[in-house]
Amino acid sequence: MVTLWNRVFRPATKWFAIVSAVLCGALALLLTAEVVMRASTGGSIRGLFEIAELGLVMTVFLGLAQAEVNGTHVRVTLLTDRLRPAVANRLRGVALLLACLFLGWMSIELIERAIDSFIGGEYRTGLLNFPVWPSRAFVAFGTSLLTVVMLAKSLVYFTGHTPSGAEAATEGSTV
Repeated sequence: MVTLWNRVFRPATKWFAIVSAVLCGALALLLTAEVVMRASTGGSIRGLFEIAELGLVMTVFLGLAQAEVNGTHVRVTLLTDRLRPAVANRLRGVALLLACLFLGWMSIELIERAIDSFIGGEYRTGLLNFPVWPSRAFVAFGTSLLTVVMLAKSLVYFTGHTPSGAEAATEGSTV
């Protein structure tokens, strides 16, 4: 399981994080262009609000799994910092499994909602009639990927190891 973690999950989530970062940069450029255009011509980029919504959803949900892999996702270590490493790892494994149950249920619901949105042709009315299903699909994908990563990470903890990257962000460190 440790080998699978290092060879599959770390590189795969890194690529999604790179896509997330590129999208974030593209959003920054689009918003800068919007500000320049408004200041110079008084006009606006048509549909930018809808594009920015989708881009923001993609940026956030494609980066969630990488944050978990690197150990930079939100966590509270008040109890586990006071335990022996082997006990702390098993407790982290149990906590991740509980989170997987919730995220798994959430992923199933999000996937169903994305499929319904696609089949039903759901769109958001604004300056453009913008389809909603791409945003729903990225939320479902990102949440599902996070679920799989947390499941794999919990299994690594149960082997008695600490997943590589998990110790990168300890209390008081700057990452």
